Amino acid sequence: MRTSELIALVVAGVLTTSGALAQAPAGDEATEERAETTGPQPFGANLFDGNFAGQREDGINPDYRILPGDRVVVNAWGALTLNDVFGVDTQGNIFIPSVGPIHLEGVRNADLTSTVRGAIGRTYRGTFGVYTNLLNASPVAVFVTGGVDRPGRYAGIPSDSVLFFLAQAGGISPRRGSYRHIKIMRRGTELAELDLYDFLLRGTLPTPQLEDGDTILVGRRGPVVEVAGSEQGAVLVELADEQASGRVVLDIVAPTTRATEVTVRGVRGGQPTVRTVSADAFGDTGLRGGDVVTFREEGRSEQIVVRLEGEHRGPSELAVRRGTRLLDLLNWVHVDPSLAHTAAVHLRRPEVARQQRRTILDSLDRLERSAMLALSGTSGEAEIRVREAEMVRAFVDRARNVQPLGRVVTASAGRQLNVLLQDGDTIVIPTRTNVVRIGGEVQVAQAVMYRPDLSVRDYVQMAGGYSNRAETDAIILMRPDGAAILAPDDAPIQPGDEILVPPKIDHKVFQNAVDLSQIIYQIAVAASVLLRI
Repeated sequence: MRTSELIALVVAGVLTTSGALAQAPAGDEATEERAETTGPQPFGANLFDGNFAGQREDGINPDYRILPGDRVVVNAWGALTLNDVFGVDTQGNIFIPSVGPIHLEGVRNADLTSTVRGAIGRTYRGTFGVYTNLLNASPVAVFVTGGVDRPGRYAGIPSDSVLFFLAQAGGISPRRGSYRHIKIMRRGTELAELDLYDFLLRGTLPTPQLEDGDTILVGRRGPVVEVAGSEQGAVLVELADEQASGRVVLDIVAPTTRATEVTVRGVRGGQPTVRTVSADAFGDTGLRGGDVVTFREEGRSEQIVVRLEGEHRGPSELAVRRGTRLLDLLNWVHVDPSLAHTAAVHLRRPEVARQQRRTILDSLDRLERSAMLALSGTSGEAEIRVREAEMVRAFVDRARNVQPLGRVVTASAGRQLNVLLQDGDTIVIPTRTNVVRIGGEVQVAQAVMYRPDLSVRDYVQMAGGYSNRAETDAIILMRPDGAAILAPDDAPIQPGDEILVPPKIDHKVFQNAVDLSQIIYQIAVAASVLLRI
């Protein structure tokens, strides 16, 4: 098959690299989506992405309670002169000469000065002043175990929060640990139980002062409900009990503002069940662990949104009734006929762009596999294939970044068709221009003024002529109306045309020359971009 015949099939959109009719697998998009996601994470899973372990408290907060081993600075003047540092002994006292022991264990830091002043006042009746300062808090070692990633014994100070120690233990295990049942144990007795949802939703975190040897026990994860379609994306919500109502979920995650229906999938009586309720009624719907809740935007809107781009007057985004057609809308768009090229109106459609991209990516994957698995008969040929594979890989990496435009030609035989518009369509109204652009494999890419007596060959000569790598048998003309035409070098040119001269792929150098040529033309037609290899 000659190159020009191959390119004609590519532009017509009917040939893939395997020679079969172009048809993207229906599951490609779903496969890409599955590859990009790691599955729903527990609500609050990003809690330990913060800096709890990197920022430590100094233990001098007003609510800190004195413990044995702490060091206290005491300054007194007047009837008693004193300036010294005292350690709290194992009985919870400091000993001041001429005053005696002062019991400080359990005293709040905020009450330290008044406590010491009162004790001194029982011995000295004269006028005196007292100033105290907690110099440092004694360190504690706390055990962290249960549903955490790295159970162990971690050091801190008594006023460090539970989050500090949990962060040191790697945070709560996403699959095993509970965010709602965390116990603080002291000598085998439960001291407190925490629910991190209270902190995540309301900012409250009651944390008792820890002592050396305390244990933070993260319970086993409770029943969870998978929620999709929320503002947070797909998340796993842990229930406090095995059964709950939809209102519990709504208190934790918010559905999208446009959600109208909720689907609940689960198991009841050993049988799978599916229920669909309105978003308003979901709060009273019963839920169980293992249910999957999906907020959905059901029902078609009576309006769609389309954009206007190019030479026109008025807003660039319009909400129109579903079922509106192109010509019906254009009748209401104000344009200056001397400036707007109304005969070249065309569409850019996201759905078409996605289909073009899937087709290009599929072709690139096959090209890359073919280049990587190429067989060689000799060591010299093997070296050539290695260099070829490197060049192909570099080309594929660049080509994967190309974004197709999704152009839809809406004119036929010189007249506009009344095409049915879709949500997200962009209506392009080109500006009239007498400029002809020349790019690709020419000596100097440039834009020149249109002359009716010149052909493709003449315009290429104005750009310095073909480069030594040019494919002169299949030149692409991009029309202002979005059409892509394969033309010989003696073809006439119209105002506003773009001439793209593609590169020639040497069959002697590349085993996959046909595939490369096709992909280059696919990208040129879809995105008006010519890639070199």
